[in-house]
Amino acid sequence: MKVIAMNRVEPKLVKALVDLETEAFGAGGMNEWHLVPLIRHGKVFVLLEGEDPIGAAQYMLDWEQPRTSYMVGVSIASGQRGKGLGKELLSETFRQLGQKGIEKVELTVSPDNLAAVTLYERYFGFKRVDYRIAEYGEREDRLVLELDVLQWLEEDKKKHKL
Repeated sequence: MKVIAMNRVEPKLVKALVDLETEAFGAGGMNEWHLVPLIRHGKVFVLLEGEDPIGAAQYMLDWEQPRTSYMVGVSIASGQRGKGLGKELLSETFRQLGQKGIEKVELTVSPDNLAAVTLYERYFGFKRVDYRIAEYGEREDRLVLELDVLQWLEEDKKKHKL
């Protein structure tokens, strides 16, 4: 397994990522019209098993807070879930974002997605900073979570110190 940051548009890989997103999120997933600009102007990370993409995470910068990156989405292929790959993917993306000077990562998540909320808060240390009513339409409320990347990097170094 390896995590790569896409630095160019590769049509075959873009199609595979769109398929992965559609599988995970249905109509709410990334399509080519969203993914290509994020590859060119944001940051798209891909978790590969051999040459096959089995996970992805997309980020964009916050114009009001340039040291903050917003996680647009994260997905793991359905047959690969429950193996810790999401933790591996996100950990590597946080390391790479930290190396690029990002100090905070913000995301929104459905308050009903208890598995994701637990992962973000308990495993990574995200903090709740807001609750948005109808963020994506009626009955589509979102928790807003924020991670102090610098603090997370320090804790990550301690965990991996021999």
